[in-house]
Amino acid sequence: MSDSDVPLVSVVVSARGNTQNIRSLLNALAKQTLPAGQMEAVVVDNDLPGPVRPIADAVGDGDWPFPVRVLYEPTPGLSAGRNRGICAARGQYVAITDPDITPDPGWLQALVTAIEEETVFAVGGRTDLEYPGGQVTTLTKALRECHGAVDWPERREFAEWPYWVTGCNLLFERQTALDIGLFRTDLGRRGRWMGDCEDLEFVDRARQHGHQTLIEPTALASHPVYRPETTLRYFLRQGVGHGVCVARMHLSVMVEPAAIQASREDMHAAFIGLAAGWTFLDRSRAVEAARDLARISAYHFERGRLRLLGRRPIALAQQPPKKESPAWT
Repeated sequence: MSDSDVPLVSVVVSARGNTQNIRSLLNALAKQTLPAGQMEAVVVDNDLPGPVRPIADAVGDGDWPFPVRVLYEPTPGLSAGRNRGICAARGQYVAITDPDITPDPGWLQALVTAIEEETVFAVGGRTDLEYPGGQVTTLTKALRECHGAVDWPERREFAEWPYWVTGCNLLFERQTALDIGLFRTDLGRRGRWMGDCEDLEFVDRARQHGHQTLIEPTALASHPVYRPETTLRYFLRQGVGHGVCVARMHLSVMVEPAAIQASREDMHAAFIGLAAGWTFLDRSRAVEAARDLARISAYHFERGRLRLLGRRPIALAQQPPKKESPAWT
């Protein structure tokens, strides 16, 4: 293969049970202002094993102006699927996204321009959430943040608190990612398990190695939020998954204290919020408090489990063992 055949950007998408969206995503990629000759799409089939591969069928009969490859990853999990695609990608840069994302035509070009102008490791774009029937008006900000970032800078900013990147809208240097390690497979969604934080841990770990990540708000993409994702059941499951994954993040990165919020005071505030929401029939406030109780409980349970397994957090592994400090919460 000649150098001229190597794409600049490989768009990696891992799909499981959402085959119908793959063609829509590829059609949106075909409308990108980045020349088609500078990109390729790597679709990872992470569906259940079986003789029928609907993802390959959906992609195989399409006619797109860039190469499209379909790979199969039998290990379930979003991180496992993305890692498979990253390893097989041929581009200098890798852009990861999801099947149901709708990127603006200038999405890829904005990401590439930012990473080359600022000489950073990664660039995350702005992802706008689209709620069914205006449901966003009934949700608190904390509940909306369960679906993705809500606050975005007006101009380029480093991906540091209170801003963070989303895994469905992220571009990074492939070789550097291979050097520091790809997404942790014990984080992120896996089947019905609603894990997350794989993208945050990935970016934080890169920062610990001296590689910065930037947010480019002009790299726009939209992400639909489905009605089942606005229910109490969803938020409780999401809270448990988030609490477990934040506890696991401690094993490899220093977690921002504002992202933990699992102290006794936070637990007390959640109980008060639950009582107030129930008393005053404020459903969103009650759901937020219930989700916080589930998240905090899961966080401390997972911390205890990891401690019993002898897996010490990175903050304590670098110093002699000492008595547990409340600063960890």
